[in-house]
Amino acid sequence: MSRRAVTGSPVSLQQAAQSLRARGVPFAALVSAAARAGLGRRSLLATALTPVELEASNLARLRGSGREAYRRALQAEWRTATQRAFASGAKGVLVLVSHEAAELFDDFATHEPWLNLPRIQLWAAFELAEFEAGEPWVSHSVERLPLNPLWDASTHASALQEVQAAIAAGELYQACLTYPIKTPVPTDPGQLFARWLMEQPVDHAAWVHLPRVVAQVDPHIELSDFELLCCSPERFFSLRAGEVFVQPMKGTRAIPAGAQPEQVAAIAQALATSSKDRAENIMIVDLMRNDLGRVCRPGSVKLEALCQVDTYASVAQMTSTVVGQLEQARDIWDVLAACFPPGSMTGAPKIEATRWIRQLESGPRGMYGGALGWLEPNGDAEFNVVIRSLQCYRGQARWDVGGGIVADSTVGEEWEETRAKAALLSG
Repeated sequence: MSRRAVTGSPVSLQQAAQSLRARGVPFAALVSAAARAGLGRRSLLATALTPVELEASNLARLRGSGREAYRRALQAEWRTATQRAFASGAKGVLVLVSHEAAELFDDFATHEPWLNLPRIQLWAAFELAEFEAGEPWVSHSVERLPLNPLWDASTHASALQEVQAAIAAGELYQACLTYPIKTPVPTDPGQLFARWLMEQPVDHAAWVHLPRVVAQVDPHIELSDFELLCCSPERFFSLRAGEVFVQPMKGTRAIPAGAQPEQVAAIAQALATSSKDRAENIMIVDLMRNDLGRVCRPGSVKLEALCQVDTYASVAQMTSTVVGQLEQARDIWDVLAACFPPGSMTGAPKIEATRWIRQLESGPRGMYGGALGWLEPNGDAEFNVVIRSLQCYRGQARWDVGGGIVADSTVGEEWEETRAKAALLSG
């Protein structure tokens, strides 16, 4: 499968991905189901995936040289390793960055990785096909997964109140508080993913099937199968011809099943005019402007859109857009180091928020709250924020939910927001 446009092909992206999975072939299907041209998202199927190997001897030599020196060396090694992959003919590089990878970029507090899932994975794709964005996915499955939330309303309320006490004490402005929902591994992941895209088409979806994962940073980690079904509506950042876009998504309203258009419009309007949700979004916008300012040309970071509201099948979401011109000699790895973890999934100030997250959340997040990215040979890249996602690893599966907590958050509304974000999974 060489790189090609397959508009009008008798084989759909869904059919191609399902065939690969049935044969146990690693692949990444990056899906723009909504096909909104303004987001510039393409639908791609990456195959012939090969782990991008790091020079372990270089990293081992630097492990004792101090945390900052090791981080810089690690980022340099990622850069060099991807350059080697492109020089050897790779059409692109798939990048999986778990939430627990945050400690590789700065003094962020995290738990140990979920089930020893590698903090970051790089996969070179030597075969690539492009499909028509907006191509429909079809599901004939009615599989409904039983849900086992690890928090109840009381536990969530207690954690929320601790966050608000920290806000009142001046330690935080906002924290993104989340919890996992355990569920059985689906019997037919492809049909489940297709049903989600039918119900909630988004521009940053991904279905990644890796019969084995690679521990490029943690060589002692045992290899195992990994699958990610991601129905994310949120772009983390994109890099195109030296211009960086970030689109933090904060502010949510549930849309009841069967809601009429006038009801949806009223819900969207209520979100757009909510002072609490606007404040929550603007806090993260300011954080992301600061992050971009570390790697962009002075004066180039601009607010392009503030607190826009988009509607999906089960939720309305508020999104803002910030753009900047990358400094010369900077690249994707500088952007990732400056911006990770996504501010919408931590809160602000970012380092302090991660400390509270580690204290209050009962365990690691895995890929949830992390990022999934695609690197092009020309230096362009597109990363999403991994939300609305089912992670399957070592015989376990989880779907995580949460939301940003600010001073005027209310217990009932925040709990209902998490339930709304689980609606796609529960059907």
